[in-house]
Amino acid sequence: MNTPSTELLLRVNGVQAAFGIELGFASPRADEGRAADPYRQANVSYSLVQRRNGEVVRHTLIDVGMGVVPSLLEFEVTHDVHVVHEVVITHPHFDHFAQLDWLSMALLRNCRGDQPRPLPIYATEPCWETGPNAIFRYLAERSEFRPIQFGSVIMLGDVLLTPFAVDHGPKAPGASGFVIQHGERKIVLTGDFLHVPDKDDPLLSGADLCFMDANTWHPADWTSHQSVLGNLRLIDKWKPKRAYFVHYSGYEDMERDDDPINGPMAMPRLRDEVRGISDGRDLRVAEHGMILGNTVEWPE
Repeated sequence: MNTPSTELLLRVNGVQAAFGIELGFASPRADEGRAADPYRQANVSYSLVQRRNGEVVRHTLIDVGMGVVPSLLEFEVTHDVHVVHEVVITHPHFDHFAQLDWLSMALLRNCRGDQPRPLPIYATEPCWETGPNAIFRYLAERSEFRPIQFGSVIMLGDVLLTPFAVDHGPKAPGASGFVIQHGERKIVLTGDFLHVPDKDDPLLSGADLCFMDANTWHPADWTSHQSVLGNLRLIDKWKPKRAYFVHYSGYEDMERDDDPINGPMAMPRLRDEVRGISDGRDLRVAEHGMILGNTVEWPE
């Protein structure tokens, strides 16, 4: 176990599913999204920020889909996070790397002496080749691809990042989840997933936090995404102190005509429904801009 000289903050840069709020779609969730600041509709993304004496010494960005750069601009204003030391991509779907081009060009142009150049980008080889490198091949001019292997620890300052394989369907080769360790603190990020092939790996158990893909309320395996209800068995197996749901859409729940939950819910109802199934577990819905270790306390 590493002994950190830094404090760790985890910011949720976005929580939205692949297609965010649907234009012209009538639902409580879509109405809620239209009424809110559109720049707070970012795809799922996280920032791991290591600080020493209040100063940022490392910023690791995990996924950079639509809306994430505007979210980082907001973070820059509120917490003086001006640089990105590396980007980690979970899988090769566009909503997880769409703004990599914008980000990498911005970091090239800002001329800051504390900004690493070329920008390191971590991903599995299949993820890189079918995703970012296929769409933004010219990124090689301003980035450095660093391939990762499942189970091999990546040291990022005081953070130990361990990738693990997840099944997100045949169109997401090389999809990864990550276990983050910082001293005694452990966080599991599933990324987008339907199954975890090695769900019995003890590294996944006993985390302080687990952030889980929950695209729908009811299981909908044909989407290659996990659901709120489907996640409960993994939560009971892994026993994190607290679990957060991200990537909620609820669109496929419209097929459940005979169920009270039969379509996209606005956030207040989603939070209420999650509380209703908690049954002694600490289950929550992640929110845009929340910062563990700052605006939200870490679990005890």
